[in-house]
Amino acid sequence: MGGWRDRHALGLSLPLLLLASGALAQVAPNTAALYLHPTDVSDARAVWVNPAGLGRFPEASVHLDLTVGDPGAKGRLRQLTFGFNSRGLSLGYQRDLFGSGQRGHTYRLGYAGGRAGLAAGFATVLYRGGTSSTGWDAGILYEWTPALAVGGVIQNIGRPVVRDSTLRITYVPSATLRLAGRRIVLSALGRLTSDGVVGYGFGLRGELRSGTSLPIGLLARLDTDRSLRRGGFAFGLSLGGQDAAGLVATTPGDVHGIDAVSLYGVSTRPLTSTRRSAR
Repeated sequence: MGGWRDRHALGLSLPLLLLASGALAQVAPNTAALYLHPTDVSDARAVWVNPAGLGRFPEASVHLDLTVGDPGAKGRLRQLTFGFNSRGLSLGYQRDLFGSGQRGHTYRLGYAGGRAGLAAGFATVLYRGGTSSTGWDAGILYEWTPALAVGGVIQNIGRPVVRDSTLRITYVPSATLRLAGRRIVLSALGRLTSDGVVGYGFGLRGELRSGTSLPIGLLARLDTDRSLRRGGFAFGLSLGGQDAAGLVATTPGDVHGIDAVSLYGVSTRPLTSTRRSAR
């Protein structure tokens, strides 16, 4: 099936247990969902993580992501993502290139609205490329205080069948704590199915040179199983504020190598005087 796919499935198996058994190779999650949290995303990437984030701020944003597996001499493009958001209405496209030569296409149409710190949204998901199925995600986000956000998302509503794999309904509660004037951000999430807790995710995001023309963002995320055994890491670096470019690497739990590297760009413009939190 290809070296990248085998290593990718091994290193990220815990974050992907929301998928049905056997689906790891043929249902690839969006890369943004491997390093962002449902309570810490508000631009066009939110349609892949928690659609409620689209209603957090009135803004327009675009997102482009290129993910390469087995970076190096044998590296190959494995995922391409493009999306945009305008006032809570978002459209995203994901193209996956599997090691078997099969191609997968995922389309997401999302909408969210918010008021007084509370936002709710949904996304319809269309799977194409050797399959034809539809599912739904629904999310909620509440800014309890300026420093604390809570919320979550229900994924795979309708239990879509994608290339002979049935995706399980998964509940992902999450919380985000912002410290030091939002320059340090801590996030946590859980993954639950009808069988109980599947795993957890813990993230740390920080910003250097805050308030300058070129802020620097750093992030790290650890995913574990239900017993808190390490399953996968993600590390990232970004440059810029409203116009940001970033690089994220994912590794298995023992960090013996890099499974994939993602290069992304996000451009955001507020549509009112409301100011966004810095990345």
